[in-house]
Amino acid sequence: LNTAAFFPPQGRPLPFRLKLIRHIKPFANVAVLGFNAFARSALFMATAKGLSGDVKSGLLAPYNCRQNRIATLKFVEDIPLKPTDPSYDTVKTVQNELHRLRKLPMLICWGMKDFVFTKAYLDEWCHRFPDARVHTFEDAGHYVLEDAAEMVIDRIRKFMLKDRLRE
Repeated sequence: LNTAAFFPPQGRPLPFRLKLIRHIKPFANVAVLGFNAFARSALFMATAKGLSGDVKSGLLAPYNCRQNRIATLKFVEDIPLKPTDPSYDTVKTVQNELHRLRKLPMLICWGMKDFVFTKAYLDEWCHRFPDARVHTFEDAGHYVLEDAAEMVIDRIRKFMLKDRLRE
């Protein structure tokens, strides 16, 4: 599913909205801590098809007060882009060790309308794991399981059953 375990692909800048949070502290404090802008904006930016009211409520529930939003702010501030970022060394280690997973069966289900983890990230996964089974969902965003649940779950079931038959 749409994510990364490596540094941003060559030439891939941090999206503008994340730059605002990362680099303009007064804005970030008001937007993320005060108005829950990160979680609220994800409700429409991370999905291509929209979310039900119940799903929206569930995604916002963990961030119901300022105190519960601090980790979100710190997460964006620590997106590892340079060696002085706290998690930089951790991501470097993970990136350098990914090759150890190369021989394992792997399924990649990717929402092609993700504004952060774009096709460049998918291409990087495919480069690192050329034998992975890859399924792209043209009408799905970052919340690929929300946008294409039935299709993704079907691919996962088939993948798991096929790998069980190998044992």
